[in-house]
Amino acid sequence: MNTSPVADPPLTLFGFHPAGGSAAAFTGWQRALGPRIRVTAVRLPGRGTDGRSTRYGDLDSLARALDEELGDRLETPHVLYGHSMGALVAHSLAALRATRGRRAPRRLVVAGSPAPHRAAALIRAARLTDAQMMRWMLGLDGVPAGLRDDTGWLAHRVTALREDILMCGASPATARRVPLPCPVDVLVGSTDPVVRPQDAAAWKEYSAREGSFRVVPGGHFFPRESRAEFFARLGEVLAAEAGP
Repeated sequence: MNTSPVADPPLTLFGFHPAGGSAAAFTGWQRALGPRIRVTAVRLPGRGTDGRSTRYGDLDSLARALDEELGDRLETPHVLYGHSMGALVAHSLAALRATRGRRAPRRLVVAGSPAPHRAAALIRAARLTDAQMMRWMLGLDGVPAGLRDDTGWLAHRVTALREDILMCGASPATARRVPLPCPVDVLVGSTDPVVRPQDAAAWKEYSAREGSFRVVPGGHFFPRESRAEFFARLGEVLAAEAGP
């Protein structure tokens, strides 16, 4: 009989991408974070390669769909991570599960995002014209160099970005400061042009437990600009939960 102790399952990090993006934002994360973390990049509805799956017009509906889709995987030890819009999506999912008495994440990690009640300036970007939004998007340096001159791809990206921003502004839940039973850890870029440090720090109002606040060199997409330091800071947050 094999009496060897059964290893604890790895901690799962569910990653939620920024507005206008896709699950490809988490390419390379598994190697960077190592074997004690299982990285699961969440593909939001309507972001598949065919673009045919249903998109949701508000965060409440999306959170309910994600809770059903991820199902039992959320009943194992996990952390929710979201960047920009993804932070609001991850928070909505955590808040929904809290109201349903379901298992909470070990931590909610939010990056490049103002707290929900301070996201008005970001949501106002949906009022920009297509040309203005394209310039805004390019100014955030979130477009790969090889695609910056691809007008067809950029037009599609602007449409997706606008739809995602409108979704973030459509749910009353985004403004609810219901304390979560898990810590909220905040990461923000030192020169982010759309997220002020004080607006990111306001996430502390969304947890009943003490989290962390870390400033990483870079702009809105600091995980790519300062990759080594970003993963070092994220690793510090995850270390206590993932074990040695």
